Amino acid sequence: FGFRSLREGQEEVIRSIVEGKDTLAIMPTGAGKSLCYQLPGTELPGTTVVVSPLLSLMKDQVDKLQELGMDAVQVNSTLTSREETRVLEEIRQEKREFVFVTPERLPQPEFLETLGRNRIDVFVIDEAHCISHWGHDFRPDYLRLRAAVETLGNPPVLALTATATTEVVEDILRQLGREEMEIIDTGIYRENLHFEVVPCRDEEVKRTQ
Repeated sequence: FGFRSLREGQEEVIRSIVEGKDTLAIMPTGAGKSLCYQLPGTELPGTTVVVSPLLSLMKDQVDKLQELGMDAVQVNSTLTSREETRVLEEIRQEKREFVFVTPERLPQPEFLETLGRNRIDVFVIDEAHCISHWGHDFRPDYLRLRAAVETLGNPPVLALTATATTEVVEDILRQLGREEMEIIDTGIYRENLHFEVVPCRDEEVKRTQ
């Protein structure tokens, strides 16, 4: 992957995955959460399923893995009918190491049946805070991920987020039915971001600040 060393928290998450543990990783944006499943996914013998709500991010991850020679594919609304038919057949024949999918696709029985033909090494949930109650309005199908995991034979789950209060963490564990998850929390602080308050006595001063 071109990195000379691992960042804080990455080794702990990777070891947890390789050991087959359900894991919740809370790491800042830009801290390298993707490598936490990409690296073990290249070594584990089966398929890594990655649930992501963001099509652009999904495409970036798939393109990067393909450039590195990995068998990665995305299943979402950007595919044409012909592309989707081809991709689903490749998944059915267990030809893909990484399958990226939107949460809306997973509840479909036909897709789950196709995906279930694979040995699932790890089921990755990106933006896992969407599982919690405050995120339901954004992507309600996150609530169905527990049932999808169970249908796929309960493979180890890796939940990733950069946004999680104590209450959200507890809700994620409860919604997934995995209250014994290994929790690796490096915090959410980003040294390149800061807030500053500038007192302004009137609108004119505010506009010039």
